[in-house]
Amino acid sequence: MARIDLHVHTHYSPDALTRPSQVVERAERAGLTHVAITDHGTTRGAKAVREAAREAGSDLVVIVGEEIHVRGGELIGLFLQEDLARGLPANETIEAIRAQAGIAIAPHPFDRFRRGLGTRLSALAPALDAVEGWNGRMLGSGRNRRAVDWAAGHGLPVTLGSDTHVASDLGRSWSELPDFEGPEELLEALWQATHQLARFSPRGPLASGLALARWPVMRHRLR
Repeated sequence: MARIDLHVHTHYSPDALTRPSQVVERAERAGLTHVAITDHGTTRGAKAVREAAREAGSDLVVIVGEEIHVRGGELIGLFLQEDLARGLPANETIEAIRAQAGIAIAPHPFDRFRRGLGTRLSALAPALDAVEGWNGRMLGSGRNRRAVDWAAGHGLPVTLGSDTHVASDLGRSWSELPDFEGPEELLEALWQATHQLARFSPRGPLASGLALARWPVMRHRLR
């Protein structure tokens, strides 16, 4: 069985603090076998975590992803090769994800404060591969439940993402599912997944505020 978290941020996101080496260390300590690194607007963090895992001799499987700003919301692309353009219509971004043989996921779809796609989902349903039904930064369970119900009504699997922006939250939430290789096998395995979602922690938003204050300095260091 695989134990995975499909929505993780590193300090390559302006609002996160976690270093790539911390992702590897915390994931291994928590028993995670796979993580998807989904930094805002870049795949650099995912590639840095993959390199950190290699240098540490870790068996952690790192899925290269990105959380992408689209018109009217956000999407997550997984199994990417390179960065995607931001600000495009959602359907064009999904096509660009497909062009890289990746899969498209709607994160926190009913959270209007964090650019959930909301009412736009129905039009995109035929093109989406999955919906994030369990998001670890959701205050209260209602919007997560709504996402799970919406996905079931549209025949789509759900994913879990801790949406962690700070190392101490990594490994508190996970999905357990049959082991897989590649995007198609992941989508099949998601139908058999069980999800363990930790309660909301204020550490994430607090870390995001601190990270944003430090970002003018950090972005130069990360070039």
